[in-house]
Amino acid sequence: MSVSADLTRLIVGLFFGIVLPRVPLLFFTRFLNMERELTPHPDPIPIGVPLIQRLLLMRRIHGMCWLVAILPLSMGILVLNSSPEPFAVGLVAGVAWFILSRIVPLHMGRGFAILPLSLIQEINNLREPQTSCCDQQLLQWEVRTIRCKNCRDVTLILPRPDLGRIRSDGRLIGALRILLMDGHSVFPPNDESIVGQGVELLGKVAEEE
Repeated sequence: MSVSADLTRLIVGLFFGIVLPRVPLLFFTRFLNMERELTPHPDPIPIGVPLIQRLLLMRRIHGMCWLVAILPLSMGILVLNSSPEPFAVGLVAGVAWFILSRIVPLHMGRGFAILPLSLIQEINNLREPQTSCCDQQLLQWEVRTIRCKNCRDVTLILPRPDLGRIRSDGRLIGALRILLMDGHSVFPPNDESIVGQGVELLGKVAEEE
């Protein structure tokens, strides 16, 4: 068989390996209306019960992706046990990329999931903050931070992940963003990312040497 045919089957298998585990996320957040009580995209979202409910729902949808990933991974491994099929190699590689994107955390202190319970609890605690920034405090989650709508005081520097709202730029672009970013924000804080922490640690080691 020609090299071009094997390469094509490898790429096709890689494509399905990347897309199939994310089918629940694509379906529920891009092709099913989940707006309900949330503000339309890209408006800020008030910190309240609807937001916490959406975070818990998105956590369950991300969990469903793990279940769906079992099928292509098992199929690819089963085929590879009998023959080095390029499609199966691509399928396993695509699912492996999905697994790596989920288990590598952006911040060690917030767990290993895209929406860990510790993060949801941290946001839920902001519904009744211990201190108020102003007399008319109204916290809302903007693109990069959680801040008060009235006095603009920043409560938490935390980029907002994808919350399943129909994007203003359309379903197609939204689906592409899911495949590329996996639900993460495009604005991870450099000082809190695990990559940034690694670079800072390497810098300190180099200075000591």
